[in-house]
Formats: sequence, C-alpha cells, structure tokens
Amino acid sequence: MRRPAAIVVMIALLVILAFLGFFSGFSFITDPSGESHGMDTSILEGNTPIEDFLPVGIFFVLAYGFLPVAAIVGLWKQPRARWTDGFNKWTGKNWAWSATLATGVILIVWIAVEVAMIGSPPGFPRFLQVMMGLLGVVFVGLCMLPGVRAFTKLAD
Repeated sequence: MRRPAAIVVMIALLVILAFLGFFSGFSFITDPSGESHGMDTSILEGNTPIEDFLPVGIFFVLAYGFLPVAAIVGLWKQPRARWTDGFNKWTGKNWAWSATLATGVILIVWIAVEVAMIGSPPGFPRFLQVMMGLLGVVFVGLCMLPGVRAFTKLAD
C-alpha cells in the first residue's frame, strides 16, 4: 500500500518535534537552571513539585525525542513488533500509530498541566505553548484520518 500524504506529514512533524525534543531536553539537562532557554527556576517555586529543569529535560528527551524517533521508524518501515500486539490489539493498529497518537496526547496534556501550574508567560514562551498544544491536536487528528488508519492497520 502506498504511503498516504498524511503519513508523510506526520513523519515530517515528528522529525521537527524530535529535533526540538532532543535540543531542548539536552539543553535543560546540561543547564537545569533554565538560563539557556531564557528562563529561571523562580517560575517553578511553589507551583510545581520540581526545583529545577532537569526532570523537564529528561522528559523532553524521552517523550519528545526518542518517542517521535521510534514513531518515525515505525511509520516509515512498518516493522512488526509482536511484543506490542497485546497493547495494540484493542486499537487494531501498528504500534507506530499508537506511538504517534500517544505523542499527540502527551503534548496536549503537558501543555495543559504546564499552563495550570506555571501559567502562560507572555511573548515567545506563550507562542511555543500554543504551537506545541496545536501540534498535539494535529497528531491526534492525523491519526484519526481514514487513510492513516487503513495504512497502519495491524497486520495478521
């Protein structure tokens, strides 16, 4: 089956997200103060259970770096990973579809929790929050398209 255009769009967006996830994540890991991002830990005080941006960096590398890379490989090559069948049996979709959907949901939830805990700072950070939240909605929406669902149908 030929790869639908929506799959190509998903892969392109996942590549961008993975780049941002690794870049931002490693930046927070190497500089937990947040200064390299123009932030400081004062926004975390009293509002969050963390004291610096190290946990955020680790989360970014895992959720926005490695998870999208895995989804990219899965969407492009569609390898069968039988160990994931138990998890994906109820969706009827390849594990890469589930990974992409999870990426979208994680983006939406992360931004919602971030706004609830620290608010939405003015300027570029607010723009990033909006863009990342919308990217999550786009991933979820693309996963629901009939062509994407048919392409990622779990093979027997």
